[in-house]
This record gives sequence, structure tokens and C-alpha cells, in this order.
Amino acid sequence: MKQILFLLLILINFQLFSQSKENEQLINETILKYKSYNSVSYDVEYMIKFFDSDEPNFVNSNVWIIKDPLDTIFKSKFVYNIRDSIVNNFKYYNSPYLNVISLNEEKVVRFDASKGHTSPITGNIDGAVLKIYFSDIERLERKINNTKNKVKYLDTVNFLKITILYPDDEDFHDFEESVFIDKTTQIISKITYQVKYKDQIQKNSWLISNVEFDQLNDYEFENRIGKYLKKFKLEDYKPLTEEDYKLLDNGATAPKITGNIFPNYDKTIELNTDKIVILDFWYTSCMPCIKTIPHLNKLKEKFKDKIEIIGVNPIENKEKHKEKIENFIKRTPMDYPIFLVESIPSEYNIRAYPTLYILDKNRKVRYSKIGLSDNTYEELDKILNELLNEN
Repeated sequence: MKQILFLLLILINFQLFSQSKENEQLINETILKYKSYNSVSYDVEYMIKFFDSDEPNFVNSNVWIIKDPLDTIFKSKFVYNIRDSIVNNFKYYNSPYLNVISLNEEKVVRFDASKGHTSPITGNIDGAVLKIYFSDIERLERKINNTKNKVKYLDTVNFLKITILYPDDEDFHDFEESVFIDKTTQIISKITYQVKYKDQIQKNSWLISNVEFDQLNDYEFENRIGKYLKKFKLEDYKPLTEEDYKLLDNGATAPKITGNIFPNYDKTIELNTDKIVILDFWYTSCMPCIKTIPHLNKLKEKFKDKIEIIGVNPIENKEKHKEKIENFIKRTPMDYPIFLVESIPSEYNIRAYPTLYILDKNRKVRYSKIGLSDNTYEELDKILNELLNEN
């Protein structure tokens, strides 16, 4: 009996070893294949479900990529189309310029990527349609070989599923990415990604089809979008300057704001207080906003009724967002009221979140700041103490 069990154990280990070698061989062959080709075209359905979004966002696109080893930004040049009920455009990158071609507006906005102006790709969810590892298959190789990651394999008849488990960090946990390799074609046909934040989960997926390698050339690229570049009006992107982000000056009178105190959607009021007040312009999906809230809770606990703190939310301002806000404050308690507004007076110049203002009892601006820093609490505490000592 012992001999039989021993033989079974040997057989199982041999099968596992053989399967492991087969998996390794398939991955290596796929990586070498992706490295060997110079261009690719494919269709992709990209989906992202943000942490607290009610519905996922979908982007369907046809993508052309030609590798460019000299390019330090995207390692390639590319063109892809985005079309839905609102948008109909192409995004075309050929170093150093990234062109956003709007067919609806018949114009081209040109971004200089060499100056870091890549937001139409890096700051836009449709840019994720490029992330199928073609131009940087080495990145997948590094992930698999990184000793900080755990890697699992599921070998089926048609595909090999590689699941990479990433370490947790301070804010997020249960990072997981899965890459599906078609065993017949040695092509990545699907990628999924998910990560959790407290009780929420974000999910991404790429469904890749109609993949063709080395069927493109420079002429086809130019032919695809050249007529638009010649015909449409060209505008060079002008980045916002410090002046564009300028907030109300200290000593300026803060404009009145009207809205609703959550969860009362029926009564519109003017935000008014005879106390020193911190205005926190925020929304639920903004991670720097979320990280600012504990600082403000701590200030509220310290100063109690000597000050007011108001969370001004211009994004989730409809009654349909009520459940989203309720769920948000369950996991991220806010010890101060939320003020829902249809619009913010332009004088506040809110261009980024969070933006903080401190107003004195006469509604004069005494402090303003965009974004979060490690010493946000200390900064605000100092200003509040100075203002309270004036009276």
C-alpha cells in the first residue's frame, strides 16, 4: 500500500512539473512572439468599473500600433478611434506629438508629449485600450518574475490563465491581474484587473479580438488620418498656468453659495454662518479628497463649535446619488455637513479637488489651497488658531 501511495505521489509531482514546464514554455513563446513583431492591429472592448460608480464605462476601439524603440514615452506610435453618442474622434501619436482629432468639431488639438502633455492618453480611460502588452511585453515578464508578487496558473484546453497577485499597500488591497493566453495562437486575448479599497472594488477588463501582426506600415498610418490632419483646423494645446489655477486672494469677499444640506434635497438654502468656516470642495471618487477628510475630522474634534467645516460637493448633487453618499460616509465618516451644489461660483476657480478655503466671520478669505499635503492638518490648525486669537 505504501509503495502504491509513493508511486502516486511521484506521478502527481511529475505531472505538476510537466505542466509547469509547459506553462513556462507557452509564456516564453508568447513573449518572444510579441517581441518579434513590429506592428499590431486589433479590436478591443475595454471596461472599467470605478470603485463607487453605479455602472461600468465601456470603450470600444480599433487600435493600430507600430513599435518605435527610440520613443521614450509610449515605445510606439499609434492611432485608435473612439466613437459613441457624444464623441467621435481619433487619437494619433507620432513622437513627439499626440493629436486628438475631433470629427464632430472638425479640429485637431496637438499635444507635445515631450513636454509631458500626455493627458488625452494617460489621464483618460480610453487610453487604456493600448494596454495589451504589445509595446512592452517585458513589463508582463517582470511582473511574473517579481518575487514580491504571487503567480497562479489555470491551464485549460483553450487557454492559459496567468493570475498575478500584487502586495497590498497603505490604501488598497487584493490587487489581482489575470492574463489569458490563447494556447493555439499564442495571443493575449483577455486581461482582467481588480483592486479593493475598504468595501469597494474596482474592475477593469480588456477583450481583444481580430489581432493581426505586421500588417501595418507608415503609409497606412498616414492614409488613415492624414486627410483629417490636412483638412481640419489645427490648435496647439496650451497647458494651464499658475495664473489659471489662482484662487481667491486673501482678504477677498467669498461669493455666496446656494445648495442643499445632505440629505435634504427639497430645500435650497444659502450657505451662511457667523463662524470661521472651512470650505472643502470634494467628491466621493477623489482619493486626495478622501485622505483630506480625517484631517478635517480631527480639526472639528479639536475646535468643536468654534468653527464650521462644510464639505461642498458639486458632483454627486442629485437625489439619485443619495445611496452613493450614504455608503461613502459609512466607510469614510465625515464629522461635518455635506453641502450639495448645482454649480460653484466661478470666482472660487475650482479646477482640482480637493480645494480648501478658510473664511473668517466676515466671509473674507484667509487661506486657500489646492490638493492634499502631509501637513494639511498642521497648516489649517495654525490658521484657525490665529483667527480665533484675533477675536
